[in-house]
Amino acid sequence: MSERIKLAVIGGFLGSGKTTTILGLAKKLIGSGTKVGIVTNDQGSDLVDTNFLRSAGFPVLEVDGGCFCCNFEEFVAKLNTLAREELPDIILAEPVGSCTDLVASIFKPMQLKHTEDFTLAPLVVLADPRRVRRLMTDGERRFQSEINYLFRKQLEEADIILLSKADLYSQEELDELKNYLKKTFKGTEVSSISAKEGDGLDSILPVILAGEAEENKTLMELDYSVYGLAESFLGWFNATAAVEAASADEVKAFVTDFMQAIQTKVSDMDKEIAHLKTYAMASGGYLKASITSVDDTLDFYEDNFRSSGRFSIVINARMNVEAETLGPLMKQAIEKAAGKHGFSIADYKSDCFTPAAPSGAARGLAPEGECCCCCSGKGREDVM
Repeated sequence: MSERIKLAVIGGFLGSGKTTTILGLAKKLIGSGTKVGIVTNDQGSDLVDTNFLRSAGFPVLEVDGGCFCCNFEEFVAKLNTLAREELPDIILAEPVGSCTDLVASIFKPMQLKHTEDFTLAPLVVLADPRRVRRLMTDGERRFQSEINYLFRKQLEEADIILLSKADLYSQEELDELKNYLKKTFKGTEVSSISAKEGDGLDSILPVILAGEAEENKTLMELDYSVYGLAESFLGWFNATAAVEAASADEVKAFVTDFMQAIQTKVSDMDKEIAHLKTYAMASGGYLKASITSVDDTLDFYEDNFRSSGRFSIVINARMNVEAETLGPLMKQAIEKAAGKHGFSIADYKSDCFTPAAPSGAARGLAPEGECCCCCSGKGREDVM
């Protein structure tokens, strides 16, 4: 590689809008003549976000089955593959939404070993205004305090905090939240964006393109025992399936019914949804539906989604519901909604688990040989 490629890590808690933001940034970069590559990440496989970004025409590689920090060598290999095959000017990387300590586990190793090929942009972390508001008041009522701790730590290590989904809030509300974040996380740049509407992205592009991450940034204090508990409270569910349906409208109604049924069930359990996403594909078009809270309104993105007969579906759910409960809960809601609309589910495959606890090996806190974070199967509880 003759010139160094900019690597921009876009972090943030589950459901904060990372994928939509990356899509918005990528479109603007391409529009300005900048070549873009994308790397996605998850502790499971069959990701809605990867399918969504690929459907928009971007080169996307995926690190699955573990976070970037636990699979750092694979992460670097994917960066190198994109660099070799796509010749991008910039690579946008989306880490797992339940990870923090990215400076220790990603930035420091990249700065120590890979400066000849890549230069790091400042760490951008997205924050859902609704969750920031709850932290300002009495905390996330339905999330355990350990998960709130994880959310705070993600914000603490950011160079730039972006309040996402700004189109849903007044300027007065956004200003109040910005002031809170600036006072709480001193020295951190704070701004707001609406990736869905495209607002605020232009102001971030110069920082990503021209800014560089601090090489000697002090690592934040982090209690890995609390971080581990936060991971242990989260259930992860991924599924793929095919449905035979007469029309795209039937599929949309099916998706709406089962996702709203899950939303109601989880609320009744006094639990919280971090994110619940469905991606349906047919005849070159797609439908993406998402919910990021038990109080959220179902959000749709669709492009050329029309009648096909056979539709492929990918489902991802992340919430603080025990894995042994989450898997059957999801399957029951999916089957009930399909029955209501008169079609059957075929080729159904699912994976439901609780991530393993992060060990802190990136900081020298774990026994030799252990992974640095929350996955790669170590301590993972598979229930389906």
